[in-house]
Amino acid sequence: MPPRVREAPGRRDARIREHLAQTRDYWLKWPAHLTEGDYCQAGEKGWGAVTQLTKAVATLRSWDHYDHDAVREAITALADELPEQSAIIYRGLTAAEALHGNFYEVYMNEGKAEVALDDVRPLLGVLWGLLPAQYTGGASFEEWTEAALIG
Repeated sequence: MPPRVREAPGRRDARIREHLAQTRDYWLKWPAHLTEGDYCQAGEKGWGAVTQLTKAVATLRSWDHYDHDAVREAITALADELPEQSAIIYRGLTAAEALHGNFYEVYMNEGKAEVALDDVRPLLGVLWGLLPAQYTGGASFEEWTEAALIG
């Protein structure tokens, strides 16, 4: 079932670009937090990257994405739409939600956080692939984030 549809905001392009900038910022910050032993913040940055990239895709499609349930609905709809990638999508969603839960419950050690962040990475690639080249520049998600480190 598709997510709730929301009227497209007049600033669609700007909003997508804002979500992408936040995605990149979060994704680039988690390794430092992990190295520092701050697994709560490392995980929250992984969760934040997933939600912001989902929000970019949802904005493009005029889908509601303004709360946790709406983000989950959007990701679930994408898994239904892309059955050949549904295992990657669901594994990434489960890992992202675990990372978010760790922010509140603090139950992950470095190993658990690292595995969950590794499980999130392919989901980000799938979400990234749903965006048109005007946003991705034709680069993969990994190339896009690495370019920020170089530039």
